[in-house]
Amino acid sequence: MLEAAWGGLSRYVIDLANAMAPLGVESIVAADDGEWRAKFDAANLEFIQVPLLRERLLLRDSRRTLLSALAGRRIDLVHTHYRKATVLARRLKLRGSPDFPEPTSSTSPVATRQVPRTAGRVPIVYTVHLSHMNMSGLRKWFTDFGDYTHIASEDARDWCVNVGKVAGERIRFVPHGIDVERYPIADAGMKRDARRSLGLSDEDLVAVFVGRLEYPKNEHWLLDLAAASAGQLPRLKVLLAGDGPNAAMLRDRIDAENLHDRVRLLGEIDPVPLYHAADALLLPSIREGFSLVCAEAMSCGLPVLRTRTTGSRETIIENATGRTTDIDHDAFVQGAIAFLSDRARLAEMGATAAAHVRAHLTHSMQVTRTLQLYREISGCALEKNGAGSARLG
Repeated sequence: MLEAAWGGLSRYVIDLANAMAPLGVESIVAADDGEWRAKFDAANLEFIQVPLLRERLLLRDSRRTLLSALAGRRIDLVHTHYRKATVLARRLKLRGSPDFPEPTSSTSPVATRQVPRTAGRVPIVYTVHLSHMNMSGLRKWFTDFGDYTHIASEDARDWCVNVGKVAGERIRFVPHGIDVERYPIADAGMKRDARRSLGLSDEDLVAVFVGRLEYPKNEHWLLDLAAASAGQLPRLKVLLAGDGPNAAMLRDRIDAENLHDRVRLLGEIDPVPLYHAADALLLPSIREGFSLVCAEAMSCGLPVLRTRTTGSRETIIENATGRTTDIDHDAFVQGAIAFLSDRARLAEMGATAAAHVRAHLTHSMQVTRTLQLYREISGCALEKNGAGSARLG
């Protein structure tokens, strides 16, 4: 159950649901309509449209729509991805089979201590995609972290315990992962061809950004970097892939400051050739949920410079897979100049980054551990070709 614009969250839901289907997990997506709706339709997922974004606290219409659509259907678990969606899930008061077993003790790496639940009540697991949320005023009282809280980063765990006041035994840690076959390491020929396709030379120093052009990505810091580093990094090319509300402002700045030779806006493109052409990925965000883009680039053999946001502890081994900086403009710009100044070292870190992703952050690992999490929470034996479990993604 979600309410986001198209981005990492919606992609997470689609990729996970498609991977779970052959394992016997039936997924139902409940969400408001939006620019991303076509992505779900193309994925052939059952979609229930609810007016979640337009309703206030009582969520009467969303509740009525869902209860009607789910009448008579077995639901084993509700998986939510926003605080408002979790409140709605709680108001549904869904109950499963009266003979549902309680979760049993597990040796799964996602399991800690079991949390008893009311017999027959469908449990709710809430994924904290973007920690460090506003918890002031009424937001604190209307935040529901579910019966279990799934986090993808240890930074998110710290925030949930210390700020969200979530009991530690209710938290389950499953890092995100990416399909490394979709993001292969570029050999010399692939890198050369990728550069030619983008009009780049072998001598160019290429730094890339991939993501939405909007808050909280801080993509305008990369234009500042391009302007500030002309003396130290004369061959630097900063390529930004993505679209969003800040695109027009960035174009105006490039024109006004005559940065055309150093900065290019590419729009929404397949990022793989971009990763293969680049020397490094730069991620100057104020906040991140984990950053699938970071893992993608690393899988392709790129080192990453990113601010110390959620997910950096899982992806960045300092001076081995990349580097981190404080969430500070000057610290990031100066850190980027130093980071990009040694291309041989960038290549070494890129090789380590690719190995790190393959050892710790693959999508198959994420799917396996999420399935274990679903088994633990629902008490259902979800085996391939066995009884399916429906969830709201």
